[in-house]
Amino acid sequence: MPQLCLSGLAGAPSPKVTQPLVVAGRARHQSLWQRRHSAPLLSAFSAGLIFAAAVRSPCSIVRRQGRMAAMAAMAATPEVPESFRRLVAERAGESVRAVAVVREGTTPEPEDGQVLIKVITAGINGGCETFRARGERAFAGMQNVSDYALGSEGAGVVLRAGTGTDLQPGDAVAFVGNAFAELNIVKASSCHRFGRASDMQAQAFRECAALRISGLTALVALELTGEIKQGQTILITAAAGGTGHFAVQIAKLNGARVIATCSTEEKAKLLRELGADRVVLYKQEDLSEVLSKEFPEGLDLVYEGVGGKLHETALAHLKEGGRQLQVGYISHYPQAAGKDSSPDSSTDQGKTLGDAFWGGKTWELPGNKTVYFNVWEGLKRQTLSEPPGGKPLERLFNLWSSGRLKAMVDPKAFVGLEQAADAVEFMMSGTSTGKVALDIQAL
Repeated sequence: MPQLCLSGLAGAPSPKVTQPLVVAGRARHQSLWQRRHSAPLLSAFSAGLIFAAAVRSPCSIVRRQGRMAAMAAMAATPEVPESFRRLVAERAGESVRAVAVVREGTTPEPEDGQVLIKVITAGINGGCETFRARGERAFAGMQNVSDYALGSEGAGVVLRAGTGTDLQPGDAVAFVGNAFAELNIVKASSCHRFGRASDMQAQAFRECAALRISGLTALVALELTGEIKQGQTILITAAAGGTGHFAVQIAKLNGARVIATCSTEEKAKLLRELGADRVVLYKQEDLSEVLSKEFPEGLDLVYEGVGGKLHETALAHLKEGGRQLQVGYISHYPQAAGKDSSPDSSTDQGKTLGDAFWGGKTWELPGNKTVYFNVWEGLKRQTLSEPPGGKPLERLFNLWSSGRLKAMVDPKAFVGLEQAADAVEFMMSGTSTGKVALDIQAL
């Protein structure tokens, strides 16, 4: 079964507990006092320390400096609210919009190996959210469950950390699971730290939310499962999408020749800037003709997420010994008609691809061709030694932090839990570029 979008229900909060107004007011005033007075107090204390340096012994100065550092650390520790909101599916239904409701609960405490995260941004994984909301495929177990969590991936700030974790309050992390929430309890092992929140802008959280699943999928699929090599020819469909644009860059970093498909000239321009060698606007050009005339030797690798005619064409041009990495089949998703797809996409083909994809199948075809529907298969082939460049997630974020890998986030803004359905529908519309992000709350 594909692992890219499964998430549990750990950390689901208890029902809302209404507090007396005086308690809530006291908390608010205390928070306001801290914000207004903590900085002046620290400044005054610093001034006093400078004066004391002239008359105190070195040991006394060191002690005072230690106390001042501790006070500064306390001031920098993020506040933890007493309650929070999250988006859940009241019952499985037709779509995210049809089932999503906002629930409020009390803030949970992280257990051993867990962290409490203030979610800043959620990445939009349209296919997974659609099937999750409908209680289908990998989410069939949700059919008889009420108020189950929504959201696949996100990035935020650690507020509290349980024992047995190296993460600290104030760490900026990307995580998997239950991202459509203001707060989230997450296993520390599923988080990747990318710095201190105090050093980050909001855009960094959007980009790292995109990296956590969409970027990692591309890297593992190409480098581990596809075993991409320098000089190979690779076709990437939906190349300007959330995972496709990462695949283009990772393929180029590995020295491959990249053919990319997209639907508009605007997207084509971006793909050329990312390094694509040949961009095919599939609505204007016949992909099969382009491949036959310009790449008669065939394709070594295919990174395919559309299905329909594009899937069939790619498979037909896969050379002997080639590998096709099927990362989705969006043309057959519910409510995806007319997107990056072909008008002759058949229902039978959609069922066949869906069964293989969610079943994590591998097709062995004549000519030693292989189609991987579980693109994480390459992780099983890893030896105890590290792959080139280190662990996949570390390698991915190192490429990003060094500027060698760009995370493209669509500029269309979606803010707050109430706009989650809008964001999912926009992602499924086929008009987005790069990753679609939902800003849950301000940093």
